[in-house]
Amino acid sequence: MKEKYGEDVEDLCTDHEKLIEQILEEEDKLINSHRNHIDQIVGVVKDEMALLNEVDKPGSDVELYVKKLDDVLLNKIKLIVNLRQNLLQFYSHLKSEE
Repeated sequence: MKEKYGEDVEDLCTDHEKLIEQILEEEDKLINSHRNHIDQIVGVVKDEMALLNEVDKPGSDVELYVKKLDDVLLNKIKLIVNLRQNLLQFYSHLKSEE
């Protein structure tokens, strides 16, 4: 930090305030993203339940079940990865503030 700011405390304070503002905005974004993620996961679980109900019926198409289950699992992975990316970005800025 000494290399960047030297004795310029005013620039350090200004940059710190900007970082705090960014962190607060990202915190709200992360929380909203988490809420949205939960809503999406609930929808996916409902789809999974319907899929299980369908495959439990006599004469159901197991190959179709496997294909749809794979689609559901890929969607879950995508949802988790997106939330985690938001989390890691927020966490990196949080650590920078320290």
